[in-house]
Formats: sequence, C-alpha cells, structure tokens
Amino acid sequence: MEREYLPQHAVLEEKLQYSFSNKQYLLLAFTHSTYSYEHRKMGIVSNQRLEFLGDAILDFIIGEEIYNRKPQWDEGKLSKTRALVVCEKTLAEVANQLQVGQLLLLGKGEESTGGREKPSTLADTMESMFAAIYLDGGFENAKRVILLLLNSYVDLAVKGELVFDYKSRLLEKAQTKHASHQVLFEVVNEEGPVHDHIFEVAVLIDGQEIVRAKGRSKKQAEQDASKQALEIWKP
Repeated sequence: MEREYLPQHAVLEEKLQYSFSNKQYLLLAFTHSTYSYEHRKMGIVSNQRLEFLGDAILDFIIGEEIYNRKPQWDEGKLSKTRALVVCEKTLAEVANQLQVGQLLLLGKGEESTGGREKPSTLADTMESMFAAIYLDGGFENAKRVILLLLNSYVDLAVKGELVFDYKSRLLEKAQTKHASHQVLFEVVNEEGPVHDHIFEVAVLIDGQEIVRAKGRSKKQAEQDASKQALEIWKP
C-alpha cells in the first residue's frame, strides 16, 4: 500500500530546496512506528530504519563541517560542539520551522497525546528525512539540505553561542557585578485537557512583566519565555 503524496509535501520540498524523485521515500520518513503498527496488515513499515541511517549521516556531515571550520580544536571540543547542533532540541526546533508535525502519520493513541509536537518524535523524523534524501538523491544532496537547515546553528555553536538553557542564561544576565535584578516566572494561565495541557508563563523582571510564552509543560513555557526575554530585555 502506498501512502498519499499531498500538496503539503510539495510545500515542504520547496522549503528543503529538494524534490524527491521517489516520493515514497519522503512519505516513509513521516511514518511513525505507531501508525505502521496499526496498519501492519497492509504492509506499512515505519521510519525507524531511516532514522538509524539519518542519525549517522547527520553526525558525519555536521562533524565534517565543524572539523573543517576549526582545525585547531581537539576531539573533545569537536564532539561537544557537534552534539549541540545534532541534539533533539535543535532538530525539533528546525522541524517546527518546517511544520513537519502536520505531515506525520501517527497511530490514534499517539495522535491523541500530542505526538505531533513531541520534540523526540520531531527530531527522529528529521533524521529519517535526511536519510530519505540520501537514498533518493545521494550524499551531496543530503549534505546540501542538512547544511541549509543547520548552518545557522553551526555558526552559533562554533562561536559558543548555541544555548538551550535560556532560563539559566536569563538568570545569569540578571546578576551582574554592577546590579542585581529580580527575575520571577509566573504561571498566568492553564488550558486544555490533561493529555493536551497548555501552560502560559510570564517573565517578570523587577516586578515588571517582560514577556509571556506557552508550552506543554511549565518548563518548556519558562524556557521559551526566557529566550524571548533575552532578546528584548536590556538591563
């Protein structure tokens, strides 16, 4: 049984600047294990094998890029920097930019528990997609797309500026040699059922609300709010 190629897939290909010759590779990359299990009698397989291959391809391409940019770095520094670029958080962030979640084929249970927005699922799907491009168009096309999507993260990582613990960074920014600012995180709203709960958190600095952000957990909302606050708050 072949999965259906939709207009949304064509939009994604435009963003990737890559058009699949064999569209089934692209559709396979979005097939979650829960969907394949529910359709196993129809011969549907999941993207798990693609994920395995894509992980290796991604590690190599980003590792090579950092290796070439920083010939003076030792193995430890290279490994730590690559880990920042290929981590779940980075890949999930790129997946959200591409609206990958809306294209996922999920089982009913996974769908009902917010599977389309799970960072681990989004990151795994990105790795599967990289492998799909490699199998469809070869190594150079896979490399071109990976660097197109992740080059800005590599830039930040090699400069030591790729940070995902935005809350800690905000708290550090608030405590300087010359001044100490009070930073508070306040849950201002909660909505949705238990399986799809949304928290809205406000960041208050010295009693003044700076920004608000929403997330599926208080931790996520705090991180997203902290990231925004770092961008706009000037102590």
